[in-house]
Amino acid sequence: MFKRKPDLPESHLDAWWAFVDCAEVIEGGRRVLLGTLPTGRVEPAPIAVGTDAVRQAVTDARAWMPRWHLDEIDHEWQDCARALDEATEGADEIDQVAASTRELEELLEACQSVIDPLDSFADAERAFRRRWRLPRERR
Repeated sequence: MFKRKPDLPESHLDAWWAFVDCAEVIEGGRRVLLGTLPTGRVEPAPIAVGTDAVRQAVTDARAWMPRWHLDEIDHEWQDCARALDEATEGADEIDQVAASTRELEELLEACQSVIDPLDSFADAERAFRRRWRLPRERR
């Protein structure tokens, strides 16, 4: 028989919504970055627009990080905190690569140094979902 997961405790609601804000801003930065990659015949925005979006997303996410730090998912929180540092370093790498080449393959490889670490936010969301039933709407 299946055991129903408990609802997210009332004391953790602010943490969940702070996490949602973090994850959304990070995803937005990732999308802007990927949208600046040269594909097809359309000239994209400069790569610097994407790396600036990532840096701003990281800055915004850092402001919300303390609000969703819960003991139950501390490991995932730590991974996300490290990912923000790696994404910032990766954005610097992308700028350096973009200054030296327009080769899509090289830019994609550099972008992976930002995109891959930020997958830890998806892991953190899964950790929330494994542990609790989450609210669908803010109160």
